Amino acid sequence: MIAAKDFYLIRTPLLPLQFLDQFNDIPLSALNDQVKEIFTQPYLLEAIYIASPELCQELQKWQQGLITGEKEVNKLVAALFRYILRMCTRCTPYGLFAGCATGQVAAATRVELAPMELHKKHCRLDMNYVAELAAMITQLPEIQQQLTYVPNNSLYQIGNAYRYASFTVKNKFRHYDLTSVNSTDYLDAILETAKQGATIAQLCESIVSDDITAGEAREFIQELIDSQILVSELEPTVTGEEFFNHLIHKLATLQNTEAITAALQNIRQLLQAPGASIDKYLQTHALVKQLLPDTNSKDLVQTDLFLATQHNTLSHTVINNIQQEIIPLWKLSRRNNNADLQQFAQAFRERYEEQEIPLNIALDAEAGIGYAGHTGGQADHTPLVDDIFVNQKTTGSNSISWGKLQDFQLKQLHECLRNHQTEIVLTDKDLDELKETDTPDLPYSMYLMGSLLGKSAADIDAGDYLFELSTCNGPSAANLLGRFCHGDTLLTEQVKNCLQEEAGQHPDYIYAEVIHLPEARAGNILLRPQLREYEIVYLGNGSVPEDHQLPLADLMVSVQNNTIVLRSQKLNKRVIPRLSTAHNYRAGGLPAYKFLCDLQFQQLHSGLYWSWDHLGQEPFLPRVRYGKIILSKCTWQLHKKDYPELTDKNIKPDYAALFGKIRKQWNLPRFLVIAEGDNELFIDMDNAACLQLLATTLIKKERVKLQEFLNTADLGWVTSAQGTYTNEVIIPMHRAATQAAPVNTSMATEARQPALPARRFITGSEWLYVKIYCGTSSAERILKTVIKPLTEELVAAGTVDQWFFLRYSDPEHHIRIRFHHATDKDFWKTVLEKLYTALQPDLDSGAVHKLQTDTYEREIERYGAATMELSEALFYYDSQAVIDCIDLLEGEEGESYRWLLAARGIDMLLQDVGYDLPAKAALLKRMQQSFFQEFGGDKALQTQLNDKHREHMRQLSSFLQPQQDAENAIEEVIAIFTLRSMRNTAALQKAALPVHEQLSSYIHMFLNRMLLSNQRKHELVIYHFMSRYYESQLAIQKKKQPLPSKHGLSNL
Repeated sequence: MIAAKDFYLIRTPLLPLQFLDQFNDIPLSALNDQVKEIFTQPYLLEAIYIASPELCQELQKWQQGLITGEKEVNKLVAALFRYILRMCTRCTPYGLFAGCATGQVAAATRVELAPMELHKKHCRLDMNYVAELAAMITQLPEIQQQLTYVPNNSLYQIGNAYRYASFTVKNKFRHYDLTSVNSTDYLDAILETAKQGATIAQLCESIVSDDITAGEAREFIQELIDSQILVSELEPTVTGEEFFNHLIHKLATLQNTEAITAALQNIRQLLQAPGASIDKYLQTHALVKQLLPDTNSKDLVQTDLFLATQHNTLSHTVINNIQQEIIPLWKLSRRNNNADLQQFAQAFRERYEEQEIPLNIALDAEAGIGYAGHTGGQADHTPLVDDIFVNQKTTGSNSISWGKLQDFQLKQLHECLRNHQTEIVLTDKDLDELKETDTPDLPYSMYLMGSLLGKSAADIDAGDYLFELSTCNGPSAANLLGRFCHGDTLLTEQVKNCLQEEAGQHPDYIYAEVIHLPEARAGNILLRPQLREYEIVYLGNGSVPEDHQLPLADLMVSVQNNTIVLRSQKLNKRVIPRLSTAHNYRAGGLPAYKFLCDLQFQQLHSGLYWSWDHLGQEPFLPRVRYGKIILSKCTWQLHKKDYPELTDKNIKPDYAALFGKIRKQWNLPRFLVIAEGDNELFIDMDNAACLQLLATTLIKKERVKLQEFLNTADLGWVTSAQGTYTNEVIIPMHRAATQAAPVNTSMATEARQPALPARRFITGSEWLYVKIYCGTSSAERILKTVIKPLTEELVAAGTVDQWFFLRYSDPEHHIRIRFHHATDKDFWKTVLEKLYTALQPDLDSGAVHKLQTDTYEREIERYGAATMELSEALFYYDSQAVIDCIDLLEGEEGESYRWLLAARGIDMLLQDVGYDLPAKAALLKRMQQSFFQEFGGDKALQTQLNDKHREHMRQLSSFLQPQQDAENAIEEVIAIFTLRSMRNTAALQKAALPVHEQLSSYIHMFLNRMLLSNQRKHELVIYHFMSRYYESQLAIQKKKQPLPSKHGLSNL
């Protein structure tokens, strides 16, 4: 099914694990001298300088006896010791602390590193300063006159105006804005002249006339340059030749540039100088400062380390065996359901239907539908949330999945705790049961990343190894490799071959590299050679010939069978965007860049990795393994509040005793890491300095996540003359040719699955879809006084057999109602006639300002093909219950009850699907966390929610306790929800289909119907309340039945 390429990339830290042995058994009092001595080595001093010039300066002062204060010295030593730990244990490339090397797949495994002095340092000026230098140079009049200018490649026209993205630089960060300028004959003429590139003189000639002088033309063109409508050929590039070298070469072709060119060449020569010394960085800083006076030494130089190796091979057999065990694990992967792409596709269909339109227009937030944007709701009298102030980050319906995998994890965790086990071993039967029915497509090209663990290369080749999996993902083998290609010609050639094979799978498609520089500093990650034949250029210069460059203005977009399709107008081919480097494009940036990068994952899997997700905060999580593949390591959570002696000023801390007690309590291994996101800090529990670091971190962070460290010295098969090394390997892979190439359209998927239900229903089919446009208060009244009696009449007469409603904004507020009859295709005529008659007074008064029918498109991707019709039945029962319930609510007193009844309705819905208390708690916790992040996730919001919870916790608890229904006078409403539960249960039993993955959406839709307005804000608060309630109930249960607190641990 999948096969590896014949190369790989190995990453190791600079120093062997044995380097840490010198810190064993030494007291803290001796640590200072030991650390000071270590950094007398020039190579290690250089490594510190590259990471932090300020720290290096303090280190040198200390070595010279200029820093003697105990507090200052201890702080300095702690920082340096952390770096030492990183240089010995962490494989992620960072300056000289860790590096990489390209290896070959061969008959036997053998990796031996050469001495560090032979490693290659690839030093270049930080992209932030290169971009700043280029901007400064383009402002020099003698150079500006010689440059050619082209239109900003984000420019597009709407009506009589041009729009484009421009940026301002504040504190060295780019801030982008969408700018608009009116079209004029002069501007049109200049843009036409500039299409093929033109100098300022040539641009002036295009508009000079009897009405405009040369001086006026020159001034106008300068305004266009300053406003970034025109950009020069010295705009930064992120592919092809490194931009600093490109800048030097370009300047060398211009006149009167000898001085600036010589200065830049001196900087390059200094950075390429051999040997280990910080002098070249100090001299570089001085030279750059002459050109850019505000330059400081921090982040001045970008350095990558390429390891020299004496042997660098992995066995065919080992890689094949790893692959064979990876294949079954793909059953754990899930389809990558990107909410922003789904919302874009839905909005596109609603606006443009089957049309193909320019991508620039579609992404325009005003003229089109935008991307990854949101609209706010109108506030009514909503007492629960009126005083909650939020900083909302994102929008859309975040579906919180709870399915077979989550059930399995919860069950396995409880079994481990009961039986004092520390490892979950997955079986083939487990994987078959966890497999989703809708198996996602695998990318043709992908990569596998992890650490190979074995006592020796010979043992590994004999099959005695484990593989600690980090991830297996796509959509390309080059995703993690591109940024290292500039320093490794062998890697570049291998990656290019991979990408050519990838493109060859679909010769009718164009695989195009996305070229964009969102931030100058991001260029350090984004810089890579030209790896593909085609490039999508957006606010940046391409490196391929112009006829292979695709500006956004060339791209058309459509949605075909729920698949977003890009097409190049000039090539008349479908375009597949790709980003062949590990840039976190989701963190800020422009919508067009996010859209193109998101699109590369369309309809693919979400990557292969194990996530505890909703259980991630549990005190202990066991290791998870399948065969020789470790999917997740043992994890512990330590909380500062559990160890008051850490912060008791009256007690002198004895870290050895304290952590000895903790180690015994949890049976912790000797070697651990403190895990914070992607960052890991090695901890040796037998080392006094490490214990001090652990204590300091716990005091500062309140909570520390610990994980077992498996890449220990006894499993160090990567060697050098100095010792053994930890490792990470990145193995590029592709799908074997025996399997059909991936088809990224829903049409093909539907062809393979003939049982899919119908998706689209127009008026005259079995579904009638009506929208009633009115205000939120009018909507509430209409639901009570019009829709309730009308639907009761229609159902009783057999005119409809089911119906359901939603409250919605697009952006105007309206009610969406869908009526259904399975056999009578003319039922809609009766429904519309009666509905129009009932609404006539509101239409006449203007309370309803529009009534329209529309096409009903089922959300099959959201609710599942097998469970779509079941979901519609549940919506029917829910709509009946909600409309009966809200009919009982009156005035402000009724509003104070509304959210409490909504909470009870959620609890009863969870009971309908058989959820016990732990399952309820886990689901609501996950939903709470998702909405908390959506609304900003900051401390201010947390405080507001906690304060609000304290205010209402007793009232909520009362409404969730059935024995208090009479006292709360809600028996009539509970009878309505009980009838809904009876219908839900009957439907679920008849269908015999699981709905765990749809449950969060059912809850979301129930609250949409139940709540008057501000639904998502209500969800934020209600999920917070209910999560806290279920947690408190679980705590009560645990007190009655305490879980064991010790867990044994085995390493391999």
